[in-house]
Amino acid sequence: MTFAWIVNALALAFGAALGARAIVDPKWAARFVRLKADEQGGGFAEFRATYGGLFLAPHAAALVMTLMYLVGGEYVVGVAATGAAAVLGAAWAGASGGRVLAIIADRADTRFNRLSAGVEAALALAIAAPWLVWVTSSA
Repeated sequence: MTFAWIVNALALAFGAALGARAIVDPKWAARFVRLKADEQGGGFAEFRATYGGLFLAPHAAALVMTLMYLVGGEYVVGVAATGAAAVLGAAWAGASGGRVLAIIADRADTRFNRLSAGVEAALALAIAAPWLVWVTSSA
């Protein structure tokens, strides 16, 4: 079980780092997701908010809960961290599933999309690892 929590912490740190980088450098975020900001002047705010804040805040919050559980072993924090792991894992799985749907339905079968879908699926499993261990051990 400790291994699952360590994998979870590493994946959450990666997600938080992606968000932190996007907040600090929205041009990097635009290149990373292969999109362009609009010409109305507020486009980079969207990259900071969506790819920055929506990645940094939940991943960092879940990481704090995971670390509190790993260091302190508090049961209530562990339950909250497990729930956060399940939700963020589901979000990454949804991203992977959406990309796979795009590959099939939109004929967007590119190396980038295949690699991205694989990374998103791996992050989903890594982040949800504590929850998956709990579910399979209590069955």
